[in-house]
Formats: sequence, structure tokens, C-alpha cells
Amino acid sequence: MKCNLDCSYCPSDLYGGHDNSTRHPALEQCLPAIDFMFEYADIYMATKPRGIRYVILNVYGGEALHHPRIVEILSAVRERYQSYQSRWHLTVTTTTNAVIPPHRLEQIIPLIDEFTVSYHTECTAAQKQLFQENVLRIKTAGCRVKCVVLMHSDEERFQDAQQQISWLQQHDIRHLPKQLDHPPEQDFNYNQHQVVWFEKLYQTSLDHAVIKDHKVDLADTGRGCCGGRQLCENQDFKNAKKFVHNKFPGWYCSVNRFFVYIKQVTGEVFVNKDCKMNYNGTVGPIGNLNDVNSLLAQARDPNLPIIRCAKSSCNCGLCAPKAANLDTYQTIMRKYEIPNSDLLQKS
Repeated sequence: MKCNLDCSYCPSDLYGGHDNSTRHPALEQCLPAIDFMFEYADIYMATKPRGIRYVILNVYGGEALHHPRIVEILSAVRERYQSYQSRWHLTVTTTTNAVIPPHRLEQIIPLIDEFTVSYHTECTAAQKQLFQENVLRIKTAGCRVKCVVLMHSDEERFQDAQQQISWLQQHDIRHLPKQLDHPPEQDFNYNQHQVVWFEKLYQTSLDHAVIKDHKVDLADTGRGCCGGRQLCENQDFKNAKKFVHNKFPGWYCSVNRFFVYIKQVTGEVFVNKDCKMNYNGTVGPIGNLNDVNSLLAQARDPNLPIIRCAKSSCNCGLCAPKAANLDTYQTIMRKYEIPNSDLLQKS
């Protein structure tokens, strides 16, 4: 949960984006969590057709790369994956602000397959310079790197983000501009000039956008996938979109079939970092690391309830297939799961 930045759009509490009042989780806590994640993922991979058995382990924060034992943790990930490598493919990625000492980054690069670096306009000039230097270090090392540029609504910071995009283009670095997600009480809404810029980015009209105090609240209108994927609506697979609506109350959702999120500081396990829906139709954890056997038994349960959304909006987890009615949901999910009868025969 600790972070070396303190951006105004990132809630600073235990269930926000960072909380510097917490301690780093001990190595002795982190290693069993790796074992649980791999066993949990293995259960779900067995339900999927062989061609889509891919697992992405994303090391989040706060800023996880400042954990004093991060090199040992990432090394353990590599070692403990060995017994699963014949069954599914693992990609280790991290979401980082890249404002870390170069010598630490050099230790970490060999242990990461792909970096997602986030650019924050509220950095100091020195931090921005270090960010660029580290991004180039990652690229020069031959490691895959993508930069998510947080588009601040303040006019000067918005221009700063645009300049950063130009720098990324000059250095041929993959990048993804991203609108700011924010709760209703925070004012990170965009002016008309900025909305026109987003319309070009998303290749769509935002005439339907929610207006608040003469500005556009994109967070209350919709969003693009945080991984940059294009999404399909109403099973229209020929017309993928970069921006879709993000409100699904009462919908059936497969978020648990594609995500699991561990909050190491508390031991809580959720289906997803932002969603946090559980099987009781409420927002909350699905279990705790102090009882992994129950979590694993839950994952194996063929009668596990399908998650139904009770949230006002969807952020991370938007890309998980979902449908307003059960029949449509089950039809969509056939391509992602082996039928139960086939699973029983194999077991």
C-alpha cells in the first residue's frame, strides 16, 4: 500500500490507491500468498480450453517495487511457477510509476515479463526525468513496456500529459492515455476542449456524456478498458469499441472467472481490485489468506453462484464478459469454459 507519490486523484486510505501509514507485508506473508495464487489459478485454468490457458500475475501497489524484499518475492514467483508451467503460461507484469532508483530497477527487470508504467502529471520535475530515464532503461533491456498516461483535468497538467505522449511516440513506446476514474464527490471532470480530444482518442461521439457544472464527467459516462482492449457490446463482435458505458446493476458477470485480487496487507481476497463483488450479491471479500482451503474449495464448487453486479459503475473488470440476462450470459461463456460433463470425464 505504500507509495512514493501522493496524487490527488488517488485515495489515501487502506481501501484506496495507497496508504503510507501501513507497513510493508513481511516476506513470510508474501510467499504463501504466491502458493495460493498459483493453486487458485490452476483450478480455473483447468476449466478453460487449452488455447486460452494464460495467467497474468500483476504486482500492484501503492508502489510495490519499493517493497524492501521485492526481488526475493519476484524470484520466488519464478521458482514456484515451475511445477505449473506444463499446464498454463504465466506472464509476470507490474504496474509501477517507475520512479525508483536505477540500481533497484536493474535487479527487477530480469524478473518481469512486461512493465505497465503509469505517468502522473503531479510528479516533480526530478521524478518526471527519472521516470523517462527508467522507461528507456526498460526498453533498452529488451523488456516489454507500456505506459498508461493519466490525463489530468487541470489544463496545464492535461498539456503535460499530451507532451508525455509525444515523448513516448518519439521513442516508439506503447502508450495508453487514460481518463481519471474518480468518485462523484471529486471534481476531475473535463472541459469541452478535452472532451474533443477524448472523442478522437476513443473514435466515438460523447454527446451522451454526463454534464456536471458545465464539465463532462467521463467517470460517470463510461470508460475504455484499462488494458487498452477494444470491447464488444450486444455480441456485435465485428464492431469493437474503445469506449463503452460502465453501469451494469443486476447484470450477470464473469469477473471471478478472469480475476482474483489479493490485498496482502489485510489478507483479504477479492474477485477483482476495483469490483470487489462477492457471491452473496454484496461488495466485500470472498475470503481471507488465513483460510486458503475454503477459498480453494469455493473455486472448485461447480454450483458457485454467478456474480450479479450491485455496483454503481464498473472500472477494472469492465472487460470480463457480462450480460443482463442469464441465458445470454451462459451463451457467451461457452467459448471460455469446458462443459462440466467433459471436466467430470477427465477427472
